Amino acid sequence: MRRTLILALAVLLAGCARGPSTEALKADVEKRLAEALPAGTVAIAALERRGSQSDTKAPAGERRRIVYYDVVLRLERDFDFGAWDAPGTAGLVSALGAGPKGVAGITSGGNKAGDRIRAHGTALYARKENQWISVAPGGFRPVAAPSYAANAAEGPAAILEAMRAIVESIPAGASRAEREAIEQELLTAHAAIRGRLARLAEGYAMAAGPEHGQYLRLARALASGSDVRIVPLVTRGGEENLRLLREGKVTLALAQGDAALHALEGTGNFSADGPYAALRAVGGLYPEPVHVLVRADSAFDAVEDLKGRRVVVGVEGSASRATALRVLAAHALAPPDIVLLDVALGDGLVALRDGRADAVIQIIGVPADSVRDALAEVPLRLLALAKPAVEELVGAKAGYFAYTIPRWTYATQAENVPTIATAALLLAGAGLSEAEVGRIAHLVFRQGRDLAARGSAQGTQVSAGNAREGLSIPLHHAAAGAIDAMAGK
Repeated sequence: MRRTLILALAVLLAGCARGPSTEALKADVEKRLAEALPAGTVAIAALERRGSQSDTKAPAGERRRIVYYDVVLRLERDFDFGAWDAPGTAGLVSALGAGPKGVAGITSGGNKAGDRIRAHGTALYARKENQWISVAPGGFRPVAAPSYAANAAEGPAAILEAMRAIVESIPAGASRAEREAIEQELLTAHAAIRGRLARLAEGYAMAAGPEHGQYLRLARALASGSDVRIVPLVTRGGEENLRLLREGKVTLALAQGDAALHALEGTGNFSADGPYAALRAVGGLYPEPVHVLVRADSAFDAVEDLKGRRVVVGVEGSASRATALRVLAAHALAPPDIVLLDVALGDGLVALRDGRADAVIQIIGVPADSVRDALAEVPLRLLALAKPAVEELVGAKAGYFAYTIPRWTYATQAENVPTIATAALLLAGAGLSEAEVGRIAHLVFRQGRDLAARGSAQGTQVSAGNAREGLSIPLHHAAAGAIDAMAGK
């Protein structure tokens, strides 16, 4: 009898040590999904625990466990997780506690009823009053080459033969100007062919962003499994990317829409550079909303409450810092009324946790891993931008549009948060031919890819249907043709 009691107690203690039961875990995941997505969007087809471990970052005196699980979700109706203005991937990954490459099955252009989405998720639990309580974790058609005649020659050799026939048909008495024109056109074609062959062999250098940043993840996701060789480059961010593109050191670049507009016009941080009139977009990729973050236990209810406080705005010269300053100015806040902390986002979030900063302003796509990670260590809140400030910033036509960060984009965010956003843009260098730009647009915006599974949660918002959203600079006309063809226009 005693032995039986000891064994039963051991089993009970082992169960307590490993966290909640599979049934309790499934119920909590279902609840979070119901909060994050519209009713009737997904159902759990299968869920399996994959173990658990102690949470080493748990508050003093509190027992916590991180539970790992695999889940298969079944789409109950057609749903586009990549829509810019509705709950989608951000809510899903926050609800599941999934990380980069943790979700597979989300396709650009929208999913269909019956589709399966698979994820490696995590759930955080605290032991309270002999129970495990869930804790919010810190969650087409290709472009056709032009045909110059109904019976146009096909293939390089046939085209060369046709050109030879044109040259040989020039009358002996042709003027010098006519002969020079033909020679110049042939030299231009020769140089263009050599340049394109070199780019195909060496790849299209894409100025992306810092290591572990969203731009670099997206660039690597686009490069993965593509027949167009994209070479993602680690840089300091959008403003450096724009200068590298202008100098011809890269052929493609990623940048915020507001920074691209300043580069085009030669204003703001690009005043000393002068206008970059040749700058063109391949398309808009995803929205980058303004996040104003404060500690959850602070007394701040509005951006105006930050007067006299220490605000992290980003490093000097960064596009994000310039945007943060404009947001503060729209709320009548500027030094010396506030103390600007010129540090990077990661350092700023640490300063916010340690009480050395009162707020962090960051412009970043959702869901932002840095924000989710910070939530695991300290409760945070998002402050809404004041309506007059939003109207002023959008009305200035400086590359901003009104945006709402949907509720449950982050695990503790129970309300929609009005703010502004700028679009993350893909930009083309002047050295690219129209055919190359069209091909790159097709690569980036074609339907049916799963960029989330390749490491970019924001990649689910990249589609031909969204490519004209938030554009602040002219769209390259070759890209426009490719986008219209893919969108069926």
